[in-house]
Amino acid sequence: MLHGLGFAGALKDLALTRSEFATALVTFNMGVEMGQLTVIGRAFLLVGWSCADRTWYHSRIVVPAAALIACTAVYWTIERLRF
Repeated sequence: MLHGLGFAGALKDLALTRSEFATALVTFNMGVEMGQLTVIGRAFLLVGWSCADRTWYHSRIVVPAAALIACTAVYWTIERLRF
């Protein structure tokens, strides 16, 4: 939905009618979400599924990746809350 908020600003410049605006915004968001789900699904099939039973995978891959994602989210949140 965050992508849609940015896209909504671009759509305003096109002076679309209310129904066209809503349709464009919803279909854009659906496309972005489907693309993200496709990438995540393929990554899981390529890496996660084949390595899930290995003992080192969780401690060396999953935990550091999750920590990196969490740190990035905290940084972006703090950056955007500053006025």
